[in-house]
Amino acid sequence: MHSRRCLGNKIHIFMITSACLMLAVLLAGSYIRTDHEKELTDSLFFEYHLEGETIRFKLWEDAEAEVYYLFLPSFFAEKGKEFFIRYEDGRGVVKIDGVSYGDGDLFAEDGREDIHRLELLSVFGRSYGDKGFRVLVSEKVPTLMFTAQAQEELLSIEEFDNKRYLETGSLVMADETGNIVCKESLEKLKVRGNLTATLDKKPLTFSFHTPIGLCGMAPGIKWNLLANATDGSYVRNKLILDLANESISAYEPEGAFVEVYLNGGYQGLYLLTQAVEIAENRIEINPQESWFLEMELDFRLEEDTPYVITDKGQIFAIHTKTYVSEAEKERIRHRLSDIESAFTAKDGVSLLSGKTLDELMDLESWAEAFLIQEISGDHDTGIASQFAFAPQKEDSLLYAGPVWDFDGTMGNVNTAMYKNPAALTTSIEQTRPKGNANQNRWFAALYQNAQFRKVLEEKYQTVFRGNLEKILNGEIEDYVEEIERSAGLDAFRWHEKRLGWMFVLPEELRFPDVCDYKDYSQLESHVQMVEDFLTQKKNFLDKLWVEHREFCIVEVRNDFPVLNQDYNQTIYYWVEKGTPLQGLPQFTDEEGIPYEYVDRETKEKVSDGAIIWEDCVLEGVMGQCTTDLDDGQ
Repeated sequence: MHSRRCLGNKIHIFMITSACLMLAVLLAGSYIRTDHEKELTDSLFFEYHLEGETIRFKLWEDAEAEVYYLFLPSFFAEKGKEFFIRYEDGRGVVKIDGVSYGDGDLFAEDGREDIHRLELLSVFGRSYGDKGFRVLVSEKVPTLMFTAQAQEELLSIEEFDNKRYLETGSLVMADETGNIVCKESLEKLKVRGNLTATLDKKPLTFSFHTPIGLCGMAPGIKWNLLANATDGSYVRNKLILDLANESISAYEPEGAFVEVYLNGGYQGLYLLTQAVEIAENRIEINPQESWFLEMELDFRLEEDTPYVITDKGQIFAIHTKTYVSEAEKERIRHRLSDIESAFTAKDGVSLLSGKTLDELMDLESWAEAFLIQEISGDHDTGIASQFAFAPQKEDSLLYAGPVWDFDGTMGNVNTAMYKNPAALTTSIEQTRPKGNANQNRWFAALYQNAQFRKVLEEKYQTVFRGNLEKILNGEIEDYVEEIERSAGLDAFRWHEKRLGWMFVLPEELRFPDVCDYKDYSQLESHVQMVEDFLTQKKNFLDKLWVEHREFCIVEVRNDFPVLNQDYNQTIYYWVEKGTPLQGLPQFTDEEGIPYEYVDRETKEKVSDGAIIWEDCVLEGVMGQCTTDLDDGQ
């Protein structure tokens, strides 16, 4: 009896062990298969010869759909799609629709964008990766093709500190018809940006050894590639840079749409821009005799970045040179505090120097910067990416500019205040949670100065208003027509991975789990969001600065959950005097009890539709209020 039981146990153990071994073998086989498939696809490329240049293109796998994609630049629409099949080690065979192609064989695609079958064969004839295969071609956009040593290291950056990693390499640029317009070695190629650097689709910066002109823009050594990964319309940065160039006489960066490849891998649709830097054809000041400054967030300051904090708590990074003595820092800090003293004084005269505001800063350039921030609805207004320079260290005026960084604009940010185009957000100081060191101090204080407001209104009436109309009357549509195909391919390549943590979209604008590269409805929806914002902003500014209608400011305090905890803020509404308040956020608690709004002074309930006659502050309360503010009051 005992021996039988032991025998049964042994058999049971044997069966379990065998099953485990079989499972291990299957898993190992799956791993080996996956590993070999990756090795084969990584070594496989499609070679094309363009004006004597050998260009390589790599496959991208949509793992969920089990389809390989070959993304091709715009010029293939005219030149035809014939490639040489190549392997890095010169060995390997690929089957496309059952036809075998060895290293160096010619493959021609018919251009119908059909899904083929692609099978990878090892040198031993073993089959891997029998999946779909599709060739997709862009339209109307130039192409930048980079070659660098370590693509994986460059594009795997997740933390801010790793942006220091850089590569050298080369660039071949072709226009949309296939003419090579640039072929140069690079001094460096690296990831740029702050929050955007942590996203899957990386913004890049690259430098030549000598100044080179690209896409009709003035020659320069350093260039930026904005990924627009948080902008479903792709046009926000381009529109505002164009507005700045059309409205401001001083240097402002230009931009052009391009598609980017790195070591043959498709990276998507980018905006190529000139860099904000001291150089010929850029900011033309002497770095030894001038100051170049940037308003910056405290947590983004790097250890080797010199900076100052003014008397009012505004942080300015110093970009003129890497080392700045403590004595020079103090001179900069004193100059900036002198300006603060002037624009915060009722009479506009500094208590430190006795100088007036227009003796300390160039009011016209600061008015232009104010208008760019206000029209775009930039959530970084007066906080970050705000540049300024003094051409001479001693006694010269402080100029604003150039303008920069507009992906989080025109409602494209999870901050309710900046989603409202009918509000003069640039005039409000508290744009971050109370107690935060980062506040819109300068622009808010400047708006209180009568001399500055006069310059501001004149600049809007005579320059910006007309240029904004141009954008709304055709420029947006022109850009959409130019990029819709490449934007569709980009969204298909990256879709839900494109958006950052702070760019929360309404349901109708969220990216689907699966994107159709030929479905432009998402692009159109996002572009419509931009158009609606700019139209409403222009109508509001016309009423305020052209028609001079009287507005009341309704301040909705941030002591209730209007926004997420990270970016909770007070919301401001500009309501034309004697008209109803509209658009108050509606919220309920976990039990479904609504939050209501009460006037801080009168303690009366204020709801949507209430007629507003004067400035007021509203607070959120729980439960039912006993006294209503009458609609006709």
